[in-house]
Amino acid sequence: MSSSPSTYSSSLLGRKNHVKLFLKRGKTSIKLSRVTELVKTKATYENQGELSDEDEDLCPVECVREFKTDEEFFKILDKAKETNSLVVVDFYRTSCGSCKYIEQGFAKLCRGSGDEESAVIFLKHNVIDEYDEQSEVAERLRIKTVPLFHFYKNGVLLEAFPTRDKERIDEAIHKYTNSGSQVV
Repeated sequence: MSSSPSTYSSSLLGRKNHVKLFLKRGKTSIKLSRVTELVKTKATYENQGELSDEDEDLCPVECVREFKTDEEFFKILDKAKETNSLVVVDFYRTSCGSCKYIEQGFAKLCRGSGDEESAVIFLKHNVIDEYDEQSEVAERLRIKTVPLFHFYKNGVLLEAFPTRDKERIDEAIHKYTNSGSQVV
């Protein structure tokens, strides 16, 4: 190996945004000043709440709320009765691939419906509790298949079906709400 350092540039970050790798007698150093600057710039934009084009379909708020007990679920249903809201529940398991697939689509449906007084309230419930046993809610409702979606209005179950199809969920929401403009 020669005594002069070898320099390699990477074009992965664009023309001016490159990393230089210096090899000198078995030691490696990396020039990271431009990379650090890019990370700081990205963090600044993220802290300002700006989303990239790739993120425009993501829900800007955590509008799919999770409940763990029957007590929580009944309180939400009672509050929804007061506002005549539709309650849509996603019953899932963390180890379920189809559940993970539909989770993003379900979150996108909730855009603009993130508060408790909206026309549609979006909920989710893990049917397996912290002890790896069926939750009390899943046991009471006899849930055996996930992902499973329930649609409630005035505390009454209107429809239930297993699916990983966002369009089917959207159709059911439109069917049970007076105005389709509440859901994207």
